[in-house]
Parts: sequence; C-alpha cells; structure tokens
Amino acid sequence: MPQSRSRFPLRRVVGLLAVLAIGPAVTACSSGSSPAKREYATPSSLCGTAVSSSALEPLLPGGKKISSVKSGPTGFARCRLVVDGQVAVTSIVEQWESSTTLSDVAYGTYGIKSDSVEKENTRYVVTDAQAVGRIACGRPGKDGHVVFAMIRKEHGTAGAAAMEKVITEFTDAVSTSKQCA
Repeated sequence: MPQSRSRFPLRRVVGLLAVLAIGPAVTACSSGSSPAKREYATPSSLCGTAVSSSALEPLLPGGKKISSVKSGPTGFARCRLVVDGQVAVTSIVEQWESSTTLSDVAYGTYGIKSDSVEKENTRYVVTDAQAVGRIACGRPGKDGHVVFAMIRKEHGTAGAAAMEKVITEFTDAVSTSKQCA
C-alpha cells in the first residue's frame, strides 16, 4: 500500500505537466490567432468604382484568390468581393425617393443598431463592420431621387476608422459616376 501512495501523486504530477505542456500548443492552433496570409493583390476598386487598396485592405481576409461579382437592376448596384469562395465585402448603391433620410436607410433598411454606431453625421452612419452614406450627387438624381451607399465587412470587424475611410472614398467616387447622373 505505501508503494501505491507514492506513485499516485507522481502520476498526477506527470499528467498535470503533460496537460500544461500540450495545452498552450492546442490553444494556439485552435484560436485562429494567426490569420491566413493574403496571397492575392488587394483591389483598387469595388466592381469598377475607385476605392484605394489601403481603404479596402482592412476589410479583406487572408486567402489565395479574390474576385468581384456585380449585380442589380437599374437604380440598384451590388458588388461583392469574394475571397476563396466566401463573400468578404458587400457594397450597394441605390436610389431612393427624395424624402428618404440617411437614418431611414441605415437603421431601417440595413438594420444598423443605434448602440453599435461609432460615428454619425449628416453624411454617414458608421459601425465597426458596416457603413451607410448619402451620396452627394452634383445634380439631383432622376425624378428627384437621392442616392445612398452601403459597405459591409461580412465576417468580423474592421474598426470604425477603416469603415469611415472606405465609405468616404466610395461615396466620393460614386458622386462623380454615372450612378449620380
């Protein structure tokens, strides 16, 4: 009996040491702490609308291949940036009735929650993963319509500063495009 008593604590100590030695390695592998490497070139547009690579980069995950998919009827344009088969970023430009407000579009249509808003002014509503902006077209849209844009990072967050930068560049580019004509 005394012999088994002396082995029992030793076995516990050995088992505990094994868990302590292996635990951090398993945690590091499963935590996703090292993001996938970006093997593709960051684009400088959203389906042809100029946005700098530096503005888009914080919204894009690592991966091997990026592509863009444009869709939508007249008055509505959707662009999706797809990385390795998964939608990473979605942008939408659409015309609304002239009485539509930024709040109507941001909170009503795109479901932004007021407690997640990082910045709001007369031109933008920004969270850490989504931004909606009113586009300052040089002349009123068809039949007095107004134009709004939305950009959303589909997985995770990019931060309010990154979202503000991308929505600013995007709305500025759209304001000089045929979507404002």
